[in-house]
Amino acid sequence: MPFITPSSRRTGRVLAALSGLALLVAAPAAQAATTAANPQGCVPQPALKQAFMPWGDSGQYTLAPGGDLESSVAGWTLGGGARAVAGNESFFVGRSADRTSLSLPTGSSATTAPLCIDDTYPWFRLFARNTAGKKASLKVEVLYLDTKGKLNTRASGTYTSSTSTWSPTGTLKIPMTFDSTVAAGAAPVAFRFTPVGADSNWQIDDVYVDPMARR
Repeated sequence: MPFITPSSRRTGRVLAALSGLALLVAAPAAQAATTAANPQGCVPQPALKQAFMPWGDSGQYTLAPGGDLESSVAGWTLGGGARAVAGNESFFVGRSADRTSLSLPTGSSATTAPLCIDDTYPWFRLFARNTAGKKASLKVEVLYLDTKGKLNTRASGTYTSSTSTWSPTGTLKIPMTFDSTVAAGAAPVAFRFTPVGADSNWQIDDVYVDPMARR
């Protein structure tokens, strides 16, 4: 079985402010202050859905930008051959008409478009499928700008599976520090997914974030 190893206008402004996040993704991670910054005063605007109810999780989740991989991956940063491919996760938690997921071959990585969150967002989940034909791992990280304007990369967990079937991941932690004096403690973040090791190939789909206190 798979498991987790711990380790409008406003939107336009947020994306513009975070255009640097996409650029910084390719830069070395800075080991800077852990307090997140919110340069444009973004405000979380979740669209809630009990996406993981069939697995005993009654939490209300909101879809990450482009997280269903259906319309486009605009705003995402893809590298090393990561690409949208035919074939949705098998549970169709978004819509029955969904048809697409993201392929992550060996040596690739994918970073989501930015999402504005606050400290009521403790974790996120997604669906993943190991297509390597053997036990493989998928590294998951959270990216955000600190109060000095530098990129901070924090490990969220490593998802491991030895089967090729689609499965929901466990809850992946968002390991950030929010300062309530900085724009009510909100901040834009992105999530990065990287196959670990040689011949580690994955598909991912339907990335959801949990605003726990908004249930």
